[in-house]
Amino acid sequence: MQLLSTDQLRILDAISQGTVILKDGIIRHANACFAAFCKTGQAGLPGHPFFDFVIPKHHRRVGRYLESIPADNSVCAAGKLEFTLRDIDGAESFMIMQAQAVTHDGAPSLLCSLTDITQRTKAERKLKRILDSIPEVIIAFDREHSRIESANHATEGLYGLPAEQFVQNIFPPIDLVFPEDSDKVHAFYAGLVGREFDRIEYRIVHANGDIRWVRDEGEVVYKEQGLGRVQQVYHFIKDITDRKNDEERLRVNEQKYRRIFENSTDPIFVASADGTFTDINLAALNLFGFASREEALAANIGELFPNPGKRDAFMALIDEAGGVTGQPFRLQTRSGEMVDVAVTAGCRRNRNTGRPESYQVILHDMRALIAQTELETYRRTMGGLSDRLNNIAQVQLMELGLMLDYIDALKAARDPERSDQLLARILEQAREVERSLQELRHLGEKIRRIYHAPEPPVPVPDGTGGILFDLK
Repeated sequence: MQLLSTDQLRILDAISQGTVILKDGIIRHANACFAAFCKTGQAGLPGHPFFDFVIPKHHRRVGRYLESIPADNSVCAAGKLEFTLRDIDGAESFMIMQAQAVTHDGAPSLLCSLTDITQRTKAERKLKRILDSIPEVIIAFDREHSRIESANHATEGLYGLPAEQFVQNIFPPIDLVFPEDSDKVHAFYAGLVGREFDRIEYRIVHANGDIRWVRDEGEVVYKEQGLGRVQQVYHFIKDITDRKNDEERLRVNEQKYRRIFENSTDPIFVASADGTFTDINLAALNLFGFASREEALAANIGELFPNPGKRDAFMALIDEAGGVTGQPFRLQTRSGEMVDVAVTAGCRRNRNTGRPESYQVILHDMRALIAQTELETYRRTMGGLSDRLNNIAQVQLMELGLMLDYIDALKAARDPERSDQLLARILEQAREVERSLQELRHLGEKIRRIYHAPEPPVPVPDGTGGILFDLK
């Protein structure tokens, strides 16, 4: 036990740290700094109960601490104690106290040194509130990177466990890693101090059994002017499950798109803003006549537009509208063949500049459709021709029947006037037959023209809501 001399008491009065000598909880001596803490005069403190300056809820804690100081040992074995001091005006401040046994005025006493940590405590609490409001998990390890010293409340959302269980080191984060990722995470933790900063993505097991993806960024913090000594190791852990799920959906969609792209019977290609092919499927290779995909990727879509003016106008339409659907256009293959297509195209723009970056184009080859349309047109035309031929044949048969009736009547007639009338009718019917034959001859000529130089006939209304084909 240390015996305090008068000179030592003067030294205690001179230091800026609060000091007080207690005997059975009663103040025997206090320096000016402690008096300033209590906002009272130094002379009035001796004989005053020390616990009058301790908030009631900390009485028991401070009492146990003071009782734990060994009387036969000048070195404090109980460490330091934090408590709240209340001055004579009722204002509270946070203190950290360390006590040791001494002898004062010939009696065993306790020498207590107090440091005001109010500003530090308020700053720590403010920082804690800020950290707890951050959605990412923040965990601070000791300098050996083996024991957790603090953690924010985000641990409960990510792991399903309160921060207290992490701080008590009941559940270290590394123990909550998905088994298949455990080895790489252990290696990450083991080498982090040497690397100073690193990041890793892995899976964890939530308290409810869910599997979640996280990104763990570790950073080593060194002591200021500590000659390279580590102060703490921080881990910033963020839930990236949604991003991983989006990436997986995107990967599946890309695979699905790739299968559709490669197996589509419609020509599909992607070109950059300058017209260079960046991707192309087999149907487009066959349509344009490229020998290989490599040959196509070295070419430019501008080569397939026979008319540069129409090409520029068409691209301007896509740029302005953002895309077109089923737009008819005529392209030229590598062999020079002109191909009618229906174009469905979209424009992808740069997010920052808004300028076109690429074009995605789907072509529908219209040649088969045009051929089918022409065939259908000719089929209908031939149907119209057959109807007209049938009508002419019916008229011929009617006129022939009338002529035969007139001839029989002429044979039986005895009156010359009656005979002349019948003969005139026969001649009239003969002229009708001649007109029908001329019409039939003209129709045959038109059919020959269609056969030798086929062009689609012109559709015209028939006056009853239907369509006829004008054979010019």
